[in-house]
Amino acid sequence: MLGTLIRKELLGNLLTLRLGVALLFTVGLAVLTTVIGSIDYSRSVERYESELRDRQTSLEEVTVYRNVQPRILVPPLPLSIFSRGLVQTSGQSVWIDIDYVPLASWPVGSFDNRLMNVLTQIDFTTVVAILLSFLAIVLGFDAICGERERGTLSLVLTNPVARGKIVAAKLIGGIISLWVPFTIAFIICLLIAMANPNWIATGEDWLRLGLLFVLCCLFLAQIFAFSLMVSALAQDASTALIICLFSWLVGGVGYISFLPSVSRFGVDEPAADIWRNQNRELWDHLGDQMAEWGTRHPSPGDAYIKTVDRDGVGRFGHPRGYAWLEERHAFEMDKRLERADSAYDVQRENWGALAREAYLVDEWSILSPFTNFQVLCYTLANTSLDDTFYLGGLGRDYRDTYISYLRSKGALTGRRWFTDDAPDQEPLIPDPASVTADMLAPDSPYMLARMAWAEERLRLAASDHNRRLDLSDMPKFDSKWRRSLGESLVQMTTGLVILILTTGLALLVAMQRFQRYDPR
Repeated sequence: MLGTLIRKELLGNLLTLRLGVALLFTVGLAVLTTVIGSIDYSRSVERYESELRDRQTSLEEVTVYRNVQPRILVPPLPLSIFSRGLVQTSGQSVWIDIDYVPLASWPVGSFDNRLMNVLTQIDFTTVVAILLSFLAIVLGFDAICGERERGTLSLVLTNPVARGKIVAAKLIGGIISLWVPFTIAFIICLLIAMANPNWIATGEDWLRLGLLFVLCCLFLAQIFAFSLMVSALAQDASTALIICLFSWLVGGVGYISFLPSVSRFGVDEPAADIWRNQNRELWDHLGDQMAEWGTRHPSPGDAYIKTVDRDGVGRFGHPRGYAWLEERHAFEMDKRLERADSAYDVQRENWGALAREAYLVDEWSILSPFTNFQVLCYTLANTSLDDTFYLGGLGRDYRDTYISYLRSKGALTGRRWFTDDAPDQEPLIPDPASVTADMLAPDSPYMLARMAWAEERLRLAASDHNRRLDLSDMPKFDSKWRRSLGESLVQMTTGLVILILTTGLALLVAMQRFQRYDPR
């Protein structure tokens, strides 16, 4: 009997015009968003590969440690085509520098602040959250009270069938009816992604895609169960429709827009100027420290420290000048590292408020099935805000490893930080003691002659491979750059429990109410 009832519900839904129209809209919008996402993904892959090639070329040609500047680059995420989140379809990067402690990752080729850019990207999961959830409302709002008004419910109840089976049949039939357009749209979108030659999914990515499919199915079941509950509680279809549409507008479209805005009122957000001023003060303090050191350790003279600086590399300095610069460099590196740590604390305190606002969006998203669903999708796709901070944390760990490597090479205390000159390199000023201030003027005959000599040596240096650094032993970033599937599921636990419990609760209320429902 249950199978007969399910078949009745399926035929009633599948033969309606509203399901056909919804199928066209769902497939059309899903395909459109996936095509756009696929195009963006390909562009992001091209940018990522271009950045990667540039970094590799730069590391092969670098001659001083100051210009190494390693950078963590990770490719675009395959699931970002379906669920963009904050990461969107771009690859992620983390800058590693002496003067900067990374807080989070940034999109490759972009430095826009996107801490509050949440729940706004149109993608496949947005189509499911908005359009297919609306279809669930349309199919379920009159599932019980509509049959009562048409008089068919009384005829069904004349048969020896348990009322619980009727509700179960309506639920199963309605859910399967929803899954038909969703599955068609999902398969087409998956084929579009697979047709992209840049889209390469690992075994774990396929598991995540399978879980994304299941998650979407559970969400549609949740919305349909809610509309079925309203249909059982309401006495007429018009009242049920008003309640369902109001809930859809408030919990869906309204809450998605309202939540990021209201989260700003729950956090004391410091002005960005505070961070800028504090950062400027740290640089000023570093300048004062270096000036004080210069007072205690006076320069041997301009003629001794005169170098030819090109592309961050100083050349042709006097040995005595290099000795003074090395001593100054060793002191400066310690102070710059201290300044970077202080700047990180200042930035974390300032940006932490923005991050807390975004985290509030994730935390309070469980109050709405729509936002809860989207946050779960972002977590599953590794495109959430927390994933950018996760990669930033790995960047901080790698920075510590890189600084230890520089110390082992003597780069933080030696001249190879700023020059690639050999110890026996002829200096620009061979006899500084005999050079006057007028002779050091850029347009003096002496300096014009010496600069002509330097230009010739620079041309030779450009083709001298012995000047290049051997970075074969530099530590590589080989950390797991994104959370594993198990870690993602742990993060999703609360949202999944809420989704399943609310679905079960709605079904339980619908069954309890239908036991006492008057079909006349």
